Formats: sequence, C-alpha cells, structure tokens
Amino acid sequence: MEDSVTNTVTESDFLALLEQRPLPVVDLLSQIHACETANRAKAAEWTLVLVEELTDRTEFPGLFLAIKDRAEQLAAALSPADLRDLLKKANKDRLVAALIENAGFGEVPLAESFRRLDRLLALKPGTLVLDPAWGIGTIKRLDDFYKRVTVDFAGKPNHAMTFAAASETLDRAPHNHLLTQRHNDPQAISRMAAEQPGELVKCALRSFGDMPVARLEETLTRQGFVTASGWKSFWDSARKAFKNDPLVVIPSKRSDPLRLLAEPESYGDAWFTRFAALTDPTQILNDVNELDAANQFAGLEETRRGVLEERLAFAVKGAHNTDAALYARLAAAVSRLGFLTPPAEQMRVHLWEDDRYIEAAERLGVRDVSAMVTFLLAEGSQAAERLLGRLSRMPFNLLSDVLAALKQTPEAAAACRRLLSQPKAPPTLINWVFRFRAETAAWNLPPLSELLNHAIVLVEGRLSGEALRMQNSLKTLFEQSKWLEMIFAELDTPQRQLFFERVQASPAWDPSTHRSLLGRMLKLDPSLADRKRAAVPQPQEAVRWTSWRSLKERQLLYKRLVEEELPKNSHDIAVARSYGDLRENFEYQAAKDFQRQLLQRQDEMQQELKHVKGNDFTDVPCDKVGPGTTVVLRMEDGSQRTYTILGEWDRDERLNIISNKTRLAQNLEGRACGDTVAVPSPAGDETARIEALLPLDETIRAWIRSSPEHLD
Repeated sequence: MEDSVTNTVTESDFLALLEQRPLPVVDLLSQIHACETANRAKAAEWTLVLVEELTDRTEFPGLFLAIKDRAEQLAAALSPADLRDLLKKANKDRLVAALIENAGFGEVPLAESFRRLDRLLALKPGTLVLDPAWGIGTIKRLDDFYKRVTVDFAGKPNHAMTFAAASETLDRAPHNHLLTQRHNDPQAISRMAAEQPGELVKCALRSFGDMPVARLEETLTRQGFVTASGWKSFWDSARKAFKNDPLVVIPSKRSDPLRLLAEPESYGDAWFTRFAALTDPTQILNDVNELDAANQFAGLEETRRGVLEERLAFAVKGAHNTDAALYARLAAAVSRLGFLTPPAEQMRVHLWEDDRYIEAAERLGVRDVSAMVTFLLAEGSQAAERLLGRLSRMPFNLLSDVLAALKQTPEAAAACRRLLSQPKAPPTLINWVFRFRAETAAWNLPPLSELLNHAIVLVEGRLSGEALRMQNSLKTLFEQSKWLEMIFAELDTPQRQLFFERVQASPAWDPSTHRSLLGRMLKLDPSLADRKRAAVPQPQEAVRWTSWRSLKERQLLYKRLVEEELPKNSHDIAVARSYGDLRENFEYQAAKDFQRQLLQRQDEMQQELKHVKGNDFTDVPCDKVGPGTTVVLRMEDGSQRTYTILGEWDRDERLNIISNKTRLAQNLEGRACGDTVAVPSPAGDETARIEALLPLDETIRAWIRSSPEHLD
C-alpha cells in the first residue's frame, strides 16, 4: 500500500512537471531515474512520454538531451534511424537538420552518432576548432545546402570539409590547449619555447596526450613550436628541467610514452597495492624500472622489497619460453637490483639454451643488450668462451657489446683473428673491425689489404636482413672522406693501387656514387690516375623498341617513383632520424637501405627510358618472325598455339603477347613458315613447327594504343 502511494505521488509529480513551459527536462529525467529503481516498466513508459512530448513541442535541445540520457532504454523500441527522424522533427532549423543527417545515425554505434552530433552542433562561425591534420582553425561559415563547413586553418585558409568529415575530426579547441594558447598569444608561447622548454613539453603532453619522445619531436616541429635543427638543444634543456620535476616520467625505452602525472607519484602504499595486482610482465618491468629511476630502492623496507621480488619472479615465469627479449630484460633487472629469486644461474641457463640470448638481442635496444651481456658474463670465464664461440651468429649490437667487454682478453683477439682468416668472414665482424680499428691495433689481425677485400666482397653481395644492414653500413664508411683518408694512410703504394683497381672493377655502387668514390681516391693519391681505366668505346647499340602502351606504363612508374616513393622515403628517414642513436637505429637504417634501392632503381629506369623507344609496329613484314608479328605454332600433339611478339617491355598473358626478350621469342627470331623451333616449357623444350605468320590484328593494335589500366 505504501509503495502504491509513493508511486502515485511520483507519477503526479512527473505529470505536473510535464505541464510546465518549457519542459524542465533535467527534473523530468531525475524523476525517471528515481522511478527506475522501483518500477523499470513505468520508467520506460515515462521515457517514451517525455520523448513524444518534446517532439510535439519541437524542443530540440531538450529532446537531444533526453535521447542521449535514455538511449539504452529507447533502443528497445526505437532504431537509430527512428531517433534521427525524431530529432529532425523536433527541429525547425535547416542547418541543424543537415547536421543531424550527417551524424551517422544507423551507420555507426549510437554513442558515436551522439558524439558526432555534439561536435557538429558546437560549430559556429568564429569558433576555434582543432583538426588532427590541419591543426587549429576558425570556423568561417556553414552551408546547409552543400552540407559543408569552411574553416580558415593557419596553413590552409578557406578549407572546405563535408559535415560528415567534420563530425569525425573537428573538435572545439579547449582554451588551455597549446595551439589555442599560441593562437591567442603567439609571443608568449615563443618565449616559453625559448626560455622554458620543459613547460612547453608539459603543455604539449596535456594538449596532445602522453607520447614517445620521437612523436613529441614530430608534433612540435610539424606544428612549428621548435625547428628541426633546434630540437636537440630544446630537448636537452627540457630533460634538465625534468630532473627535478616529479610530474614528468621519462621512460627507459624510447618507444614508451613520455608521461605527465596529475600529481607527484609518492610510491607509497597505494602504488605498491596497485603494483602487487599487476599481471602483465612488461608493465611489471616498466614499473620497477620507473621506481628505480626515481631512486626509491635505497632504504626500501623488506615487505615492499618482497612485493617487488615476487612480481618480478612472476614476470620472469610469464616470459619464459614466450618472449626472449623480455626475459633477458627481466633477468638483468632481477640481477641488478640484487634479488635472489629467480636464481641468476637458472635465468642464465634459459638464455644460453638454444642461443636464446641471440634471439633476444635481435629485438633489444643498445642499453638492454649491454645489460644482458653484463648479466651473462657475470658467470665467469666459461660465459666469455661461449659468447666468443658464437660471434659469427650474433647481430651487430650483441657482437659489439661482447667485444667491448672482452677487448682486453687474448681470447677475443684470437676469436676475431680466426674468423677473419676464413675465406668468408661474418659481415657483422667485418663491419665492427673497420669501425673500431684503433681498438684492435694490437690484435694481430690479418693485413688491412685482406680486410678490405673482405669488405668489398661483402658490399658486392646480394644480401638481406642483418647482413644487408652491414653491407649498407660499410658502403657508408667507404663514402666518408676521413675514413678513406685513414685507410690510405695505412696502405703502401702497391696496396693502394690494388685497392683502387678492385674498387674500380666493383659493381657494388650505383654509377654516380662509384664515380664520386673513385674521385676521392684519386684526390688522396693522384698517382692512381695511371691505374684508371680509359673508357672503352662501346659498339653502337641496336635500337631497343617497346609498344607505346608499355612505354607510357614505364614512364608512369618512373613518375610515381620520383613524385611519391622517394619523397615518402625522405619523410620516413626524417622521422626515423628523430629516434636518435643512428648507429643502432633499425628504422633509420632500414629507411636508408630502401633509399639506396630507390635511387638505384631511379638510375636504372632513367637509363632504360633514355634508350628504349616507343613503336606501334605498323607495316612490319610477315615473311620472318620478329617484333610486330603473330606466330601460329603446330605442336607435336597436333594442338595449335598463337603468340604475338612485340617489344622488350610488352607482356599480356590474356592476349598471348610476349616480349622479344623472352627465350621463346629469341628462338623464333628470324624463322619462317615451315621451320621447326624449340618451345620452352617447365618439363623441358618441346618441338613445334611454324604454321603461319600473321600481321597484328585489331585487338592487338587496340592494346598498343590503350593506356595502362593499373601500375603494379
């Protein structure tokens, strides 16, 4: 009876609120929420009544608020399209109707549609907005007919966007956002960048979110807060400011984000309670490293040390047999921090097993590889012997750290001497020896002339992976004047002559780099000019032909290479360079390797386009087989095959068009009707007779005149 009275009173209150003008939507929603705990069906009924009333009264703001608040309950009775139509019905503004149409109702989740419509409704002329691609801008106008918004961005005035696109990317600019602050007071932000780089970085993190240092650099330089050339000094100053700033957490790995805390981390009970519940091995290690970097280990009570040791042991178990690189990092951390569990011997056994430490090194950064080597070598002389015995299999970063740690031992010199005396020395060791020649002066290695021969053989090879990185690294050394000068100083005259002739005969470099390298060598020793080969007159090359279609296709490929692939590669190099430590920066080395391939391909394509001419193959005589003829072959089994031979870049399996450079075309070249020829096949050559020679039909001629449909 009491519940019934309560419900009657509540319903009376609800109905009374419905009589007010305008409708007090917030109070009505409060009534519905209160009713829902006692009677969900009644709350659902009131929701529909409220939505209907707001629609009839065309109170769009209130209806939008009610629909967002009660979306989950309304979903049982109304589809997203129904809700969209209700919003349009409650609105009498054409512009708002266009915005509703472009909010994605029925195309994206309902919550996303609400978010998009909120964004669009916030767009008014004069409003400052942010776009991920264009930065900050000012709304200039909204067009309900063409359904687009025009924005004056700093670098792109009068930029038009569809309402649909704007709903996905445009946000109203917060007043404290870094871009907003610069828009309102550019001089103040310039002073901050020059005088308080740490504060600018913190403002950037608050505005754009936590991010790795490389992305921070890309963001600040792209937005013009810092120049690319001034980044290093800017970041060095910011790092100094962060040493005494408890709100900024600088990660140990460059790929991890730089974090801005809301309040200083106290590393008290709350931190250890949260840490004790962690189950992600990577997060456990990151938190321990963060604690260590904050100098919180000294004087840590035993209970808390126990929590750290237990979680690290848990993480080591999680990485066991699943992630060699993470296991190595965890093992080094356990040892460095003085924990006894898991035992160091047990962790070393796992890393030694199946040379797992080599697998780990392939994915570790320089600092972590060094820590792993220190951990392994703590085992004693047996560990040094095992490591030196695997030098030929090691990636460069691991080999470099092992030899740096053992360079004072005769065993290291002996191991390198043995490997370099073999006909084919490891690429990583060749690279290391040339980079650290001063440190190996007393190692009694093979003569420099032999090492140079190893190097040239390496740069001439067709390699991939780590060996390709070493090849390109050596090529870079050869192209450095100071390094070449140092090498020449160690060689006597006969050795220089032999070295010069070996480089001169090598096909390892592209033509322009090859000429430049030989020029530097001649500058260092002008007497080598006597050894320079005179250009041998080349016989006049026969004209090389291809169809106009294939020529156009090759020209388009060249254009794409020059206008798209090379600029993108240059951008990739610039981004990778921002990661720092170019000697061990895989992304940078990979981008530079790809650049060399692109430049070599550009040179090759330039030469090909210079010498290959276009042809439509009209009026070609059909008395003998050649480019521009169609050949009908009679095979031994009585079947017929038809091939059309065109130029050297021509090929179309559907039309049986083959290049005049194929083996079949060369076998047919100059033959006449009735001749017997060998036809290549996977099972071996087959014999066929030329049954007919025909001119090109209209289908083939149309193909020659056509434009390429796509570029591979």
